[in-house]
Amino acid sequence: AAYTAYNYALHEVGPHKQNVVIVISAGSGHGSVRKNLHQAGVLRQMYHYDGVRLLSGDAFVPKAGEFLLPAGASLHSVMNILHAGKSIQRRLTIVEGQRSKEVAALLEGMSDLTGNIDLPVDEGSLFPDTYFYTYLTKRSDLIDRMQETLQIMIAESWSNRKSELPYANPNEALIMASIIEQEAAGSEDRHLVAAVLVNRLKYGMRLQSDPTVLYGIEYDLGHVISKADLRKKTPWNTYVILGLPKTPICNPSLSSIEAALNPADSSYLYFVSDGFGGLRFAENLDKHNKNVRLFRQASSKNIKGLKP
Repeated sequence: AAYTAYNYALHEVGPHKQNVVIVISAGSGHGSVRKNLHQAGVLRQMYHYDGVRLLSGDAFVPKAGEFLLPAGASLHSVMNILHAGKSIQRRLTIVEGQRSKEVAALLEGMSDLTGNIDLPVDEGSLFPDTYFYTYLTKRSDLIDRMQETLQIMIAESWSNRKSELPYANPNEALIMASIIEQEAAGSEDRHLVAAVLVNRLKYGMRLQSDPTVLYGIEYDLGHVISKADLRKKTPWNTYVILGLPKTPICNPSLSSIEAALNPADSSYLYFVSDGFGGLRFAENLDKHNKNVRLFRQASSKNIKGLKP
């Protein structure tokens, strides 16, 4: 009779009609676990939990975490889920081109994470990607994973780079990739943008990249750059300084890293927006100035549907 009652309590369909999510805190005893399950409507009777867990012995040791209990799950299924400790996998996507301070602020605002971040986080050190984590993961652990992934990606790309590139080390390639990330209108433009910037470095020309100006004065990309902004001397303003900026200006995508290390074979030295979401490239200043005029015409007339 006892076995029949035990078996019935263990395998009977649960009373909850919908999926239930419960959180088991670290250090919780059986009393706390039982209370959580009862409040979630998973137990038909609270004493069912006590009887089953006593008879289960070491075969049932609930773990800390956040768990999804399917609708109608039996006590046996619930206990297996808690014993296995397979917490719900949450998802976080870091957008390509975000700055490190933006990522840090995002993590700080997430209530399902714990701990502090050692600020500031180095610019360009975080790899944009989708990361899975569990409830109460440490913020610093997520930062570490992003930085480790970036190091792996840059190392692999560096080993497959073109020859005769003007980079002394992978960090310089990362700086270039961050500029490409902000300059390229689409993935198809990245390798051509890389070619322009690499060619300018080789010829000793200033890069004259607008996003580097904005980074140095801490404006967003939507800010309209003034002549005073262009003249403002910062370690990032490539209208003023020769060579690469002091640091990356964002966290670049793998596509931009690969473009920086494998630029297109091109003699282009200039590019400008075409006013339609793409870029126009030029080998000399005269052609570039014509492209600039075309861009201004498209911007002023707000022409739509015209192919560049």
